[in-house]
Amino acid sequence: MDSTIIIALLSPLLLTIGGLITWFFKSKREDILLSEEKTRDFKVKTYETLLEPFIVVFTFTLNEKEKQKGINKLLSLDYRKAAFNLTTFGSDEVVKSYNRIMQAFFNIKSEDFADDDEEYAVIMLTHLSDLLLNIRKDLYTKKTDLKRSEMLAFMINDIDKHQFRINNA
Repeated sequence: MDSTIIIALLSPLLLTIGGLITWFFKSKREDILLSEEKTRDFKVKTYETLLEPFIVVFTFTLNEKEKQKGINKLLSLDYRKAAFNLTTFGSDEVVKSYNRIMQAFFNIKSEDFADDDEEYAVIMLTHLSDLLLNIRKDLYTKKTDLKRSEMLAFMINDIDKHQFRINNA
């Protein structure tokens, strides 16, 4: 058999096989990207639910009744479901950060810092900033140059005063 005939017969076959392989890998990649997008959307909703009570607590313009309503969300079934989802789908660092802030929230009482309310606030803000930073890493980029205090700078007007303690706690 002449090599020209072999090449003429194999060329379409190889092109077809190459196209099928390319299509297969492209399809797999698209499926993975779609799955990652759905997972990210689910995580965002979960994180929003988990952060809402803390956002309420640290919104200083709200009255005590509104703050208490936000704190009561911690006991709701939806909040518990979101916490369960976090332990299932969240990164290790986010789960650890969440556990630390919840333990601090339940075990450290502001009354214990009657002489220094600022210290209690710094402790809680440190935990919140750590959680926010780990959520950012989980959702978007593992590499970030942001520090914990920079995650809170938008909501605290005297962040420079507490920056060292928040970043080095």
